[in-house]
Amino acid sequence: AIPFEYKGKDKSDDDTMFVSGITLPNQSHKRLSGLGIARGVTLIIGGGFHGKSTLLNALQCGVYNHIPGDGREYVVSVASAVKIRSEDGRFINNVDITPFINHLPQQRSCRHFVTANASGSTSMAANIVEQMEAGSDCMLFDEDLCATNFMVRDEIMTRLMADSALRMQEPITPLIAK
Repeated sequence: AIPFEYKGKDKSDDDTMFVSGITLPNQSHKRLSGLGIARGVTLIIGGGFHGKSTLLNALQCGVYNHIPGDGREYVVSVASAVKIRSEDGRFINNVDITPFINHLPQQRSCRHFVTANASGSTSMAANIVEQMEAGSDCMLFDEDLCATNFMVRDEIMTRLMADSALRMQEPITPLIAK
């Protein structure tokens, strides 16, 4: 999505907050309007089979040029847009995952984390850190492709982990807590 600054009073009061317009300078100044996603955190929600993953795939591919007339030529994302996902078994070498993961068994280093067989959570932590280091300013998360325990911690688990001794043993700080 092309980032834009929202100029309304209150985003929740404006039904048109995601309608954005752009004039195409190379096509006889053709004007397009449609979905524009503002910088910041945007959640795309809906029931199963409502197109959330399809929209995220389109945004992910919006970094590439498309063939005119194929239906995707006006799906445009910032050049650094990237999809973050869980990658069980991926190789990680010397990545500082401490913003999300600490206190691993056997005192394994999280500041210079290395593994040939990452878990879903450690792979997501490494993916986020690597993309931040690469300068990405648009990260796309599809909950179907993410490690749930990395993304959120529900209220029951939070209450169970309230004991400071247990909290100190928990290695994962969920993304929602950041």
